[in-house]
Amino acid sequence: MQEPPGLIDEKLLDQISGSLIGLALGDALGAHVEFRPHEYLFANPVKDLEGGGTWGLKKGQFTDDTSMALCLAISLVARRGFVPYDQLVRYKWWFESGYMSSTGCCFDIGAATSQSLQEFIYRQTIFAKKHHIPIEKLDYLSDHSLLRKFKVHCSTSVVAGNGALMRLAPVPLFFHNYPKDAIEFSGYSGQITHGDTKAYDACRYYGALIYATLHDYTKEQLLDEDFYNKHKEWFGDKPLCEEIKKISEGSYKKEGGYKDGIRGKGYIVNALEAALWAFWSDNNSFEKGVLAAVNLGDDTDTTAAIYGQLAGAYYGYKNIPIKWVEHVYAKKFILNLSRWIVYEGVNWKKTEILLPSPQSAVSTSNPLSVEHQVLAEYTGNVPLTQRNSGNKTVPIGKQANRRGILEFENSHDHLRSNAYTGSQFNLDDIKSSNVSEQTTELKLSPVFRPSPFIKRKQNIRKLPGNKINAAN
Repeated sequence: MQEPPGLIDEKLLDQISGSLIGLALGDALGAHVEFRPHEYLFANPVKDLEGGGTWGLKKGQFTDDTSMALCLAISLVARRGFVPYDQLVRYKWWFESGYMSSTGCCFDIGAATSQSLQEFIYRQTIFAKKHHIPIEKLDYLSDHSLLRKFKVHCSTSVVAGNGALMRLAPVPLFFHNYPKDAIEFSGYSGQITHGDTKAYDACRYYGALIYATLHDYTKEQLLDEDFYNKHKEWFGDKPLCEEIKKISEGSYKKEGGYKDGIRGKGYIVNALEAALWAFWSDNNSFEKGVLAAVNLGDDTDTTAAIYGQLAGAYYGYKNIPIKWVEHVYAKKFILNLSRWIVYEGVNWKKTEILLPSPQSAVSTSNPLSVEHQVLAEYTGNVPLTQRNSGNKTVPIGKQANRRGILEFENSHDHLRSNAYTGSQFNLDDIKSSNVSEQTTELKLSPVFRPSPFIKRKQNIRKLPGNKINAAN
C-alpha cells in the first residue's frame, strides 16, 4: 500500500498509530486466555504476549476486535467520511469471507454482532429485490438516493454488549479536528449493531476521551470527575445516561480492582469501567495497564483492546513495548493505515449533519435511516482483501494484482458517478510482514469482491468448542 502524499503531523501519527497498535496488542494479549475466569488468571497471570490458548493463534494474531476496527478504519479512509452502510458492508465481508481477519476466517464474533449482521444481510436482499439492484452492485452503492432509503440501524434497543466499544478508535482518530462530530459519530458507529442507549453513550464518552488525548490533555484532565460537565458542548443536547455518567464521574477509581467490583465482562458498562480502571491505575505504563486489563479475566481480549485504544493514543506508539509490537500481525499495514487516517482526517470537509436523537434511533420499529446521516463522498469500491474463485480467503497482507484492479475498475465503471472522487488510498500495494499460512495468493477476477451468498458455516473458523462470544 502506498503512503499518502505530503507531510504528516508526526506527533499526531504517533498517537493514532499507538491507538490502533494498542488496540491490536490488547486483543492479541487477551486472545489466548479469553473466557478464562479471574480466579484462573489470579493463579496464572498473563505476563507476556503468547500464542496458542483459546483460539490456537500465533503470537501477535488478533481476533474480532481488531478485525472490525480495521473494517471501520478502512471505510472511513476509503469513503473519506462516515458512511454506515459501507461500514456494515465491510463487517459483512469479515463475517462471510474473513476480510481483515488475521487468520482468513471470521471467529470469536459476538452474538449481538452476528445477529445485527444477519439482519443487515437480510435487509440487503430485500432492498435489492425492491429496487432492482443486481447483487454484484449491492455492496458498492454510491447513489445517495438509494443510500437514503436503506435503514442501517440493524440492532434492537436492548443490545448493550462491548462489541460496540471494542472497534471504536478509528472514529475519533479520523475526526480529530471536529470534537462534536468525533463524539456523535462515535456513538452512531456502535449503535448500528448495538442499539441500547448505554452503548451509544459509552462510545460517545470514550470517543471524547480519545479525542481529548489527541489534543494534549493530561491524564488528570482526562480522568477528571467533572470531564463531562466541562465538555458538554461536545455532546450537544443529548446528556449521558446515568450508567455512563456515573463512570464519567470516576466510579472506576477503585484501588482493589477486581476485589472492589471491577469486571472484564461483555456488558458495555462493565467493559468501559474496567478499561478506565486499568488506565487510571497503570502508573503511566502501557505494559502494566494492558496486562491488568487482561488479568481481570472473562472477556480478556476486548477489555484489553478497549484499554489499548485510549492508552495507546495517550502514551504513543513509540512508548508501547517493542518486544510486543514486533509481533503484531500486519503491523506494517496498520501503521500505513494510520498515516491515511491522519491524511484523510485532516482533509475531511465538514458538511451538514442531520442525525436523529438516540431515542428515535434505538427502536426496532423506527430504525436509523441513512437519510438522516452525512452521506460522504464515495471514494473506494475495491475491498482490501477478498474471496477468490476457489472459495479461499485472503487476510491482510496479500498484494493486489494491478491488472486485476484495472479489470475491476473498467468492468465496474458504471458503479461510479460524478458525485464522488476517489481517495488516494491505494489498493495496489497491500503488504505486511506476516501472511497467514492458511491462505493462498489472491487471484483477482474482473469482479473483485466477495460473494454475497456464501454459506457462513463454511467461513466461520471451526475452533475448540466452536465458540461464539455471547457477550459482544
